Amino acid sequence: MNLTSTLRFVSFAGILVVSACSPKVKPFAHGATMNQKAIEKTFSPILTFMEMKPGFAFADVGAASGDFAVMMATLIDSTTVYIQDIDTTVLKQDNLDKIIDYYSAQCGHALRFKHTFVLVIGDTLQTNLPDAALDRIYTNATFHVFDDPEAILADLHKKLKPTGMIFIRDSFSGDHEEGAFCSDASCAKPLYTIPQFLSVMKRNGFMLVKENPDMSGYPVYGFARAVE
Repeated sequence: MNLTSTLRFVSFAGILVVSACSPKVKPFAHGATMNQKAIEKTFSPILTFMEMKPGFAFADVGAASGDFAVMMATLIDSTTVYIQDIDTTVLKQDNLDKIIDYYSAQCGHALRFKHTFVLVIGDTLQTNLPDAALDRIYTNATFHVFDDPEAILADLHKKLKPTGMIFIRDSFSGDHEEGAFCSDASCAKPLYTIPQFLSVMKRNGFMLVKENPDMSGYPVYGFARAVE
């Protein structure tokens, strides 16, 4: 589950092109710059698909530097935003603070007054997110990178509220002309087929609720906890 910003850029490659007019100089070491128009175009469909509401507790799992989570935060209100990864070379509090300051200035809102941001460092077996606390979990270009997907899914199952949902966006073998392995040379891990992925989710107590086969070039699947 060792995500880097590079891997996340590959996943959003088709989207990030539209952010070319963003400032070329950024005040943080890790993370992307994207103007507000591009943020709206990129993330509004995902937030709408996830049915985000004010007051939710939301976690981006495998968030790298937290840049995308902060970008999403510019479009929502009154949210507790958990920014989670295992890679402490890119997910650092001082860098995250600079990202929050940057996008606060860009969107014209003091994001720290609108939201509570919580940095969480996990490991390959557990996320270290709070139990039974999350309304929404989102993970992008992460599932195929999990070293132990069974352990992480068991952990994530415990993190959701009874009414919570998890949304997974990723590459899958044979989908959208994907090969058998991740196209990012720094990753190159095997990709699941969609049936394999859905089987793993079901086996770990998740029920498919909704899906979008093409969210900017990649499918997104939404799951609730299966009724026991």
